[in-house]
Amino acid sequence: MEKLRQIKQICFNYDKVIFLAANDISEELHILNACEVEATAVDYDPKFKDAPNYINKDFVFDDVELDADLIVHMNCEKTYPVKLKGDVILRGDNEAHNGDCSIITSCEQLIKMYNIEEVYSTRETDTHYFVYGRAA
Repeated sequence: MEKLRQIKQICFNYDKVIFLAANDISEELHILNACEVEATAVDYDPKFKDAPNYINKDFVFDDVELDADLIVHMNCEKTYPVKLKGDVILRGDNEAHNGDCSIITSCEQLIKMYNIEEVYSTRETDTHYFVYGRAA
């Protein structure tokens, strides 16, 4: 999970971080919280109903407060774009899984979809795209 390790390293620069559509990152959440970073994940999957550091809601359709110093959207392709403000890390892929809402084909696409006004860094692999920046 090299990609998650790099994202986690950025998270240590913030006081409060929310992960969106992250699936099971319970170990990373535990580490961040143990190091005094208030870290939570929002995921609609019922398997996270009673999981520590998880909010079991759909952040696109449910009323979820996204008030953090950093928002990390781990699977942009799986959800409709949501309005984000402030520092964000966006991660998406072009693997075209069944049920993906938006196949991500470039960092530029993520920048436009999420109205990123200042780009801190980008990275692309064969299938994944990462944008770290500030959303308007």
